[in-house]
Amino acid sequence: MKYGGNENETYQIWGEEPKELLPGQSVTIPEGVKHWHGAQNNSWFQHLSIFKEGATTEWLEPVNEAEYAKLK
Repeated sequence: MKYGGNENETYQIWGEEPKELLPGQSVTIPEGVKHWHGAQNNSWFQHLSIFKEGATTEWLEPVNEAEYAKLK
């Protein structure tokens, strides 16, 4: 997966600390790597996914409120 940053966005690869995604920055997360991405707690986020034919996604558990509250 490849993501491009807007203001107040965060991503986290499972087992690592959350990282801010800055405007104009992009990050590539390999297929099959557990991760999350979205708006920080003071903002909003819109997500558009484009998949190759036959690809799927698996939605996992939501980020818990305590972890989410730690974000800027």
